[in-house]
Amino acid sequence: MKIVTRSPRQSIFPKIVLTFLALLVPLYTLNLFMNESGSDSVRTEIVRSMNAKVELYHNLIESDFERIIKLVQAYVNDDDLVMLSTAVPVMSEIQKTSAILALKRKLDLVKTSSNFVENASVFIPLLDRIVSSNDNAIAPFDKEQFRALAVTTNRYESPYLMWKDRLFISVPYPDPAISDRREPTFLLAVEVSEKGLRDALRQFANNGELAVLYGNRLPWSIASGGAPAEMADAAEARIAASRLPDDSGRLPLRDGKAEERLDIGGERYLVVTRSSSALDASLSIYMPEEEVFGSLRRYRMWLIALSLASLGILLFFSFSLYRMIQRPLRTLVRSFDKVEQGNLNLIVSYPLKDEFGYLYDRFNAMVKELNVLVHEVYEQQYRVRLAELRHLQSQINPHFLYNSFFLLHRMAALDDRDNIVRFTKFLGEYFQFITRDGMSEVPLDTEVTHARNYTEIQSFRFASRIRVLFGDIPDGCGGLPVPRLILQPVIENAYHHGLENKTKDGWIGIGFRREDETLVISVEDNGDELTDASLQSLRDRLREPADETESTGLMNVHRRIQIRCGAMYGLKLSRSKAGGLRVDIRLPLSRKENEHVPIADRG
Repeated sequence: MKIVTRSPRQSIFPKIVLTFLALLVPLYTLNLFMNESGSDSVRTEIVRSMNAKVELYHNLIESDFERIIKLVQAYVNDDDLVMLSTAVPVMSEIQKTSAILALKRKLDLVKTSSNFVENASVFIPLLDRIVSSNDNAIAPFDKEQFRALAVTTNRYESPYLMWKDRLFISVPYPDPAISDRREPTFLLAVEVSEKGLRDALRQFANNGELAVLYGNRLPWSIASGGAPAEMADAAEARIAASRLPDDSGRLPLRDGKAEERLDIGGERYLVVTRSSSALDASLSIYMPEEEVFGSLRRYRMWLIALSLASLGILLFFSFSLYRMIQRPLRTLVRSFDKVEQGNLNLIVSYPLKDEFGYLYDRFNAMVKELNVLVHEVYEQQYRVRLAELRHLQSQINPHFLYNSFFLLHRMAALDDRDNIVRFTKFLGEYFQFITRDGMSEVPLDTEVTHARNYTEIQSFRFASRIRVLFGDIPDGCGGLPVPRLILQPVIENAYHHGLENKTKDGWIGIGFRREDETLVISVEDNGDELTDASLQSLRDRLREPADETESTGLMNVHRRIQIRCGAMYGLKLSRSKAGGLRVDIRLPLSRKENEHVPIADRG
């Protein structure tokens, strides 16, 4: 059966998967874009909310201190304070006591006005006493503390003073910067409560956060506490770095805000800072990003998990699609290829009863029916060829009979007994060979022996004018099976068509040679009646389809060889070197098993 070659097929499976991906990828990309955009928006809103939170806390502290400063500033012109600082020598004890008690009540009011006030005190050099809001209302005058706090400050930009690691807001009167006096007549001082600020910072900081209030110029800081040691150390280092002036000589974060991210102890923190020039202080809150953006990260992890799950589902879908569609379809296609190549004993199985099960059943039924039809057609074609072969042999068998009997009659009339004996021996062997109908193939040396018998018979007629020369059979080729009666008809054609009118010096040469996997038997003569036109006519007749009425020996032999061996073999006609016809009988030295062999001849 003819094998048809085609270009490689394109599988439908990748097309289905790519189509699915073409639908899924844009949807997934859009969803990913929407999630990322939403995540960025939420992140921005969270940061904005944290900034607003820090700004609110900062404003609360700043407003408290502004209120304290304004309250203290208002007491500069208090009558009792003025009297105690300037008229003590002329005041009676009752007046002094009354003025001191009134002043203490006002200082108590300053202390209770804010949780950020530890103590409110008035230093009065003339009285040589310190009046404060503490339980010990009147204390001895402390000159060292007085001198340390009697420093001019800008109460609207840098109101704080440091003394023995304690933070104060002081108002000397009169201000030394604008007075000729060497010392103020009194000094109002408010000690900032570190405990109050720390408690407030603890309220500002949630779980895991750290709130720090620190001075921009003065080296003080108050932290909410409760944070890991490495976090507190990192905050201190950051505060120390923030007090270094920049290239312009100005301190950073002057009445401004900042955001940054720090890695502390293997954890990432978002630091939001607000700075106030009115207090010369900054508030920083350290927030773990896990607390701030933890929900977003968890959402992102869920998104990644969903993406991986989607990928797994896609792979599972592709594998299921491969098993349900691609694999049975590929098996069916390969089965068609095998049938196309001639394998009609093929049965494919499919375990399910779906559409592919139906296709497989129909395929098996089709192959079975096709196998029956092919065998029927082949048997019919073989019987036609066998009948044709028998017809060709029947044409060959009587061809030589008539002349032989006439020749035998003439020798008997001449009483030539020796030649009659020889002639009848060759003639008997000749007819014994051609009448063996059960044999369609014979060994090459048997076929050559029969041809020799024929030439011996013909020598009784043409011995005086035609010589026949046989070459040697190549080694290993004597037992080669060849179709019966292929050499003698070609030699007979040389006698009757090539040399019929040759009166003398006629010859016929029979040679044998191997060409790769082909055996070539050459039969040539030195006849002088072959024209180019007749040679071409013979060649054309060999190429034409067989004619049922064709009786020419050459055509019969050529047709029989092609029936047996295939279209590559048969007769090839040319002009011999002596000018006559040269016939090359081409036979295969080997044949594939069961190829072009009739059913009756197969083992």
